[in-house]
Amino acid sequence: MDLHWYLRTLEDVVIYVLSSSFSIQASRLEGLTGVWKLVVIGIRVSHWITYHGLALNVTTNLCLFKWIVPCEIHGHSHQVGSIKGLVREVKLCINHGIDLHHLNDASLIHITHKSLIEEFSQAFQLKYYYKNISAAMLYERKHCSLTK
Repeated sequence: MDLHWYLRTLEDVVIYVLSSSFSIQASRLEGLTGVWKLVVIGIRVSHWITYHGLALNVTTNLCLFKWIVPCEIHGHSHQVGSIKGLVREVKLCINHGIDLHHLNDASLIHITHKSLIEEFSQAFQLKYYYKNISAAMLYERKHCSLTK
């Protein structure tokens, strides 16, 4: 029951995913939460149950971010970035036999999502299972909740 450990572990998950999946070397800034320049982490804790959130810029359009000072950190050059932008800057774009430089947005999002789930599960010793849900099942679930 250590919130600092929990936050640092979430950061570790993202740092590992960025390194192993995209050859992006990300890091923390001492005293601040997040993975600079790509991830903002926010959590809520109630009775030692965490409601966590990660905002990871994968293919985000960053045009308007140039006007934002992240976490009110003035006097530093901490511009917001994205996986897509950084992968395009990396000279070595081959990772695990995949040419990262030419991936489309959907592929980048899919790789990131899969890697985050796997690493999160390992870091927090969780098992996860995928279940295919048909459109009919979604409709039925929505219809049932509206009629109750």
